[in-house]
Amino acid sequence: MAHRREATAAQIDRPERGSRGRPAIPGLRERILEVAGRVFASQPFDRVRIDDVATAAGVAKGTVYRYFPSKEALYLAALFHGIDELHGSLLDVAAAQPDPVARLRALVAEMLQFFWGRDVFFLLLHRSDVRHDQRNMQQWLRRRERFAQLISKALEEGIARGTIRPVDPHLATEALLGMLRGVHRYRAAHDTPGDAARAVTDLFLHGVAAGTQEATERRRRCAQSRP
Repeated sequence: MAHRREATAAQIDRPERGSRGRPAIPGLRERILEVAGRVFASQPFDRVRIDDVATAAGVAKGTVYRYFPSKEALYLAALFHGIDELHGSLLDVAAAQPDPVARLRALVAEMLQFFWGRDVFFLLLHRSDVRHDQRNMQQWLRRRERFAQLISKALEEGIARGTIRPVDPHLATEALLGMLRGVHRYRAAHDTPGDAARAVTDLFLHGVAAGTQEATERRRRCAQSRP
């Protein structure tokens, strides 16, 4: 079917003009993307129909296809649209937090809040045919790098101020992103974004080992308790 042709990077990024040269309706593409993001985030990709998105957006199914040639193209466009909105929010968060440590905490909280409840949002990126499409993956990696740069910058500033010990900013950034991914994917049913964000940043900044003073006191108590 014509509507099932593969999505390309150009189709995802460009503002569509609609079929037969008809001009695009201002704001309609963005409205469809915002609605599609909510629909795709609420259920697995295979269960979503273009009709569902069209109904939620208040447009005809053909209107959705005017802007996006396939469900996959719509999915990826909605995914990247949401990530771009998150990046804008992270820039605001970073600008509001001059202290590097406080900034790290705020960035983690903002990212987890965004991804919470979007359990199925990134599943298509892990599908083999999409993962092997270099254009789609380049788009994702380019956006992921923006997040990494915000974290790396906070780490570098903290190291320069002496509030963060000297570490490899790149490795530390990847470690933090890995923690976020793991906590989000394997969280318990009772966890909340706020609790998870605090746990992640505390573990990242302080580790799990007892502090030197606490460890010394513990060894002293153990020695005193021996016969």
